[in-house]
Amino acid sequence: MSLVTTLWSMQAAAALTLAVLYAVVWSVDRRNLANLTVCVVAVAMAVAARAEVGMMHSATVTQYAEWARLIYLPLFFALVGQLLFVHLFLGTGRLWLLWTIIGARLVMLVGSFLAHPTFAWREITLSHVPFLGEQVALAGPVVLSPWHGLSVASNVLLIIFIADAAWHAWRRGNAEGRRKAIAVAAGVGLPLTLTILYAQAVLTGELLQPLLVTPAFLITILVKAVELSRGFLLNRQTRQELEELRSELARAGRVTALGQLASALAHELSQPLGAILRNAEAAELHLNRPSPDLAELREIIADIRKDDRRAGDVIEQMRALIKRRTLQMNPLSLNELVQDVISLVHSDAMARHVAIDCIVAAGLPLVSGDRVHLSQVLLNLVINGMDAIQSSPGSARRIVIEVRPREQGRVEVAVTDSGPGVPPEVIAKVFDPFYTTKSGGLGMGLPISRTIIEAHGGRLWVERAPGGRGLTFRFTLFQAAAAFQTQHALQAQGAVS
Repeated sequence: MSLVTTLWSMQAAAALTLAVLYAVVWSVDRRNLANLTVCVVAVAMAVAARAEVGMMHSATVTQYAEWARLIYLPLFFALVGQLLFVHLFLGTGRLWLLWTIIGARLVMLVGSFLAHPTFAWREITLSHVPFLGEQVALAGPVVLSPWHGLSVASNVLLIIFIADAAWHAWRRGNAEGRRKAIAVAAGVGLPLTLTILYAQAVLTGELLQPLLVTPAFLITILVKAVELSRGFLLNRQTRQELEELRSELARAGRVTALGQLASALAHELSQPLGAILRNAEAAELHLNRPSPDLAELREIIADIRKDDRRAGDVIEQMRALIKRRTLQMNPLSLNELVQDVISLVHSDAMARHVAIDCIVAAGLPLVSGDRVHLSQVLLNLVINGMDAIQSSPGSARRIVIEVRPREQGRVEVAVTDSGPGVPPEVIAKVFDPFYTTKSGGLGMGLPISRTIIEAHGGRLWVERAPGGRGLTFRFTLFQAAAAFQTQHALQAQGAVS
């Protein structure tokens, strides 16, 4: 195998490897179309490399012309991919100029298969020159057709587009924009400019070398790969930092909610602790008797054990809500979760003269979720509801928690208050960060709650309560079986892609 064939095969293999890599990257994040353009350019370069080898090894003018016509196809996609990458990566570039270049290249592509020997060449003179230790075919000087001017014009516009886009990115003034502008100008614009000048020198006979374009494209692909990889790593780091910040905000929301329930929690703990003290005093009195009643002592000890477990449960709930942790998806009963939250707010609700009704559908399936984070969401909605009805008469202060199955393997939880409601413009803002109607509020409870529900694959929204008074907050969760099937389907789809 000749050195030319070996080197160009290596180029094609490297390009195809990068194409597969960035196809996979794009399949993971399809919003980043710049990755797709790298894939397109890499595939086009691999095909163009094969055409270049065919041109260099052509024995006749007819063979050379056939390969020259064929190379127009990958070059079209390669140049379009370069233009779109610059536009997407820099976020600049004049669209009318972009489409003008694409239109001109499309005319050349169609014309290359209609004209002979090619769209831009009227006549080819074939000769052979030494290159990398062997004799390769050389077409030049070539008698150019009038349509060659369209090729030159499209190339000039290509360079202008890249330079203009880089200049606008530079003028933004931030360091990242200037770095990207330099990378595009030096890594994409400069190799393409040199290749265009090189090709013109070969066609006019000023340079006795084979007509080559793929080395420049390989350079641009490598530059783009480095830039996109850098961006991918930075985005991943940013996502991790955002996830950590979201976790801290969620923890702060739980602490704030428990702070609002501080007096109620103290009451919940004081009751079992007080009962334990009274039972201990009663047991001490029995033991001081000459003949202690053992049956009575056993009942006292059983009461102490029961009150101790009750206090321990309250403390454990507080610890779980305060402790920082990531989502731990497990099958859980919404009925039990609702009852746990009601037990936490029970004393506070009694102090505020708020009645809490719970309506759970019979035969409710388990859902897939994180008990602590979902408790935080429901706790926040109930506390907000109790705050909203403080101005209502005592007999009208009511919170209704309703849980029912929905279609498509989901379960819906609704929290409705009997308050006066809020204007439509306020409803539209309740999930905005830092927006609050409560004095001293942070405005983060509802945004954090929505983030938690969306992390579970569900949706949280608000609407006016039936009857026109109060608000109803609803959120949906996957049933445990449906969540497993969805996760399995996503994993299967990822394996296929």
